[in-house]
Amino acid sequence: MTNRSTTSIDAGDPAYWRDRQRAFRLIRDADLALQRQKEAPLYLHGGYDADGNVIAIENLAPEDDLIAAVRAIEADPTAVGILAAQGRTRIGWCPVDAVIRDLDGTARFAEDPARDPLWGPDTD
Repeated sequence: MTNRSTTSIDAGDPAYWRDRQRAFRLIRDADLALQRQKEAPLYLHGGYDADGNVIAIENLAPEDDLIAAVRAIEADPTAVGILAAQGRTRIGWCPVDAVIRDLDGTARFAEDPARDPLWGPDTD
């Protein structure tokens, strides 16, 4: 069974709207980091070796930025709640573990073979 805390909605409270704005900004930052990661080159030019061959350097910065953005989402309970309400368990290829834990056991998340006890190694 999933234990969820219920937060009160006070639309007249400026702190409520600041919290929601921060959470949506974190989600948007993660979406933008995913887009940058998709568009970034896989390798960077690192110069030439003694034989004149190009030294390729793997470009890991966009992936690191995406992982950092997802960790920032996981640290914010409002952002986790928003993604859980939307049923978004990942940003691109990067899973949001806090949302997965929040949705684990609910009907919306039952299609994931890794979390569903009815799926086993001998089932299709």
